[in-house]
Amino acid sequence: MISRILAIVVTVLSVAFMGFAFVISVGGPNWASTARSMTEYSFTFAPGPNAQWTATSPDGDSVGSSPVLPSVIVGALDNKITKLQDQLNAKNNREPILQEAQQLLDRQLAADRGALTAGLEQERQRLAALQQQAAQLSNQIVQQTVQGKTVETVVSNRRADVFRLQNQLDVLRADEARIAQIHRQMADLIEQIDGDLNKAQRREQQLRQQLGQ
Repeated sequence: MISRILAIVVTVLSVAFMGFAFVISVGGPNWASTARSMTEYSFTFAPGPNAQWTATSPDGDSVGSSPVLPSVIVGALDNKITKLQDQLNAKNNREPILQEAQQLLDRQLAADRGALTAGLEQERQRLAALQQQAAQLSNQIVQQTVQGKTVETVVSNRRADVFRLQNQLDVLRADEARIAQIHRQMADLIEQIDGDLNKAQRREQQLRQQLGQ
């Protein structure tokens, strides 16, 4: 791409060079203004009987010397064309190396892309497996929570049953104690009645004996 651009630039400058040559032969525009527009080159004028224009390249080399400015401008353009042609030749010489490097890079990218695609697929599968495990754990937690609530309900009911039965047992024990107390009272009363009855019988015998006498 760069080689094609440089080739176009060289062609344009070559055409410009021919245009300058034509303009020199027929007369032309304001050459001083043209020289000022070529900012990468330095144009100097030495006045005197042998007045001379000199053009200096960006590297500090003299690229033209003439009593007339257009000739010096042409020399500067010729120098620029030569430099661009050298750059174009260097680019053309490097083109096979760059193409080979590009092909190598393309092969490496293709290999890396395959490896990255395979690695990405593995990561996707691992993520899917982790998501499935997370879903299973979530279901287990929900089930355990439900089971825990069920067990808690059963335990609570059992505790209520224990308290209820304990209360009933306490009531029965209290009734048993009252019944035992009543039995004791009745036994005492029977014993007292038996004693009174014995006394009455003895008294009755005594009375009958007295009456019989």
